[in-house]
Amino acid sequence: MIRGYKKVFWGIFFTAFHFNFGPIKILPNFIAILIMSSGIREILIDNENDSLNMSLKLNNISAFISFITFVLPFMGIENLESNIIFNTIWFNLGSILEIIIIVKLLEGTTQILYEKYNSDLGREYEKKAIKYLWLYSVVVIVSNFNFIFISEAVALVTAIYALIIKIWIMLSFKKLYKDDLQIAK
Repeated sequence: MIRGYKKVFWGIFFTAFHFNFGPIKILPNFIAILIMSSGIREILIDNENDSLNMSLKLNNISAFISFITFVLPFMGIENLESNIIFNTIWFNLGSILEIIIIVKLLEGTTQILYEKYNSDLGREYEKKAIKYLWLYSVVVIVSNFNFIFISEAVALVTAIYALIIKIWIMLSFKKLYKDDLQIAK
């Protein structure tokens, strides 16, 4: 389970921070999402959980969408970036998927913590799921308004806010593989 949360941490890390060597992506987003899927799969080995299963399925769908996005320019389909309607739909689809994936992952983690470990830690992660849902929804709403009213300042502030939320959620998962979780008796 600890290795699973470590992979989830690194998957979120690599989706938040992109590494490029000039125009070449060193680690495409879909690979980072697959790292996260691998972590969720490892957690599921020891803990059968409906929320984690849903998170894994949606994460795999997200990886497929990300792969399509990565491959389109190689197929000569590059003009989609200038299509505002396509970009808005694509952004919202990806954002809503990400919110549901993380919330379901947090819900599954909460259930595991309640059942096997510490109920106080379970309550903490239950609150994190609700907080994440609200905080990241603000990012999506503000970004959609910015698609209409286009402001570089709003885009910058929203991007920083989204990055802070991703770092916060990453560190939440890091706590699960750094802390010594004692099985409740």
